[in-house]
Amino acid sequence: MVSRRNFVKLAAVSASVPLLGQVSLSASAAEKVPADDPAALSLKYVEVASDATRTDKGGVAGADQICGNCRFYADSDTPDWGGCVLFQNRLVAKGGWCVGWVPAT
Repeated sequence: MVSRRNFVKLAAVSASVPLLGQVSLSASAAEKVPADDPAALSLKYVEVASDATRTDKGGVAGADQICGNCRFYADSDTPDWGGCVLFQNRLVAKGGWCVGWVPAT
């Protein structure tokens, strides 16, 4: 069962998907998202995906969901880190995860 709070979060993330065509996915960010950042806390971001409780989403098993295969992730010049649209293009760990994860197409 999805709580109302999680439903609202997921609805907000889903509503942003059509905007991807208008947003640059280039990762020019240099700042990593801190674990205590309000956005990181609300999206339950972790730098190591296996630290999160993940469920199947979009036909992808929870264990296979990482930032590196998310629609919002963009590679950067920093190894194992990339920009994320959900975090204002700041850097997230390629092997991380958050509830906003959407499979890359």
